Amino acid sequence: MTIEERISERELILPTLFLIDLRKGITTSDLIKELTDLMLPGGEDIEILDGRRDTKFSQKVRNLVSHETLEKLGYATYPRGQKNGLFQISDDGKRYLTENIEIIEYLLSNNFAYKDIRDSFNNIPLPSESRKKVLVYDENLMITEGTKRNRNVTLYKRSSKLRDYALEKYTADGHIKCLVCLFDFFDFYGEIGKNYIEIHHVKPVLQYEAEEENKFLKDALKNVIPACSNCHRMIHRNRKRLLSVVDLKAYIDKKSAFNK
Repeated sequence: MTIEERISERELILPTLFLIDLRKGITTSDLIKELTDLMLPGGEDIEILDGRRDTKFSQKVRNLVSHETLEKLGYATYPRGQKNGLFQISDDGKRYLTENIEIIEYLLSNNFAYKDIRDSFNNIPLPSESRKKVLVYDENLMITEGTKRNRNVTLYKRSSKLRDYALEKYTADGHIKCLVCLFDFFDFYGEIGKNYIEIHHVKPVLQYEAEEENKFLKDALKNVIPACSNCHRMIHRNRKRLLSVVDLKAYIDKKSAFNK
């Protein structure tokens, strides 16, 4: 049995800054609750500490205060000696958050496993680190009304390239089917349905800046699949009850067998 690694303070920095900024300040208790709701911790991190009400995850959040993690980085302030003190984001923290907001929204708005979210946050470099910048590919840009006008054009173009690679890989004889239920828009709707499909990200797709693009895109295909609109929405419907492609496919197969 593989023991899942516990989250580190390092991996909590960006999601914490996101919530501090979103709430215009936040208490430690509310931060614990909202980070738990956002990141859906699992494994050893949800175990209750001996003689405490805290989980190992919530204790790690409390360590952000006791270790002055955000203050030492210059990203936030926290009033000492106040029972219900509020974290407040600093200008440097705001800049770091803004630089990475696309990745944060991508990781926290999809049904990714806790380990994948945690590992992805660990791979995003701090400004003081020499590690390469991480780029995000967000398929939601391709399927949400109006996002092309409102979001970063470079991100949109980058995500379009991954979509084109996925279409090329999964199209056979001019048809591309949902990998979950096998629905084919071209078969059902004719010409207006040709090449229409949504691309589901099974795992986060993040690229290091300067990484060779074509090689990266080919590797990224391991983590994306074509899905019809219905199946894609069912996969993402409930963040607190992660639904895998395998589970959804099994459910559809069971229903199909029952209805025969």
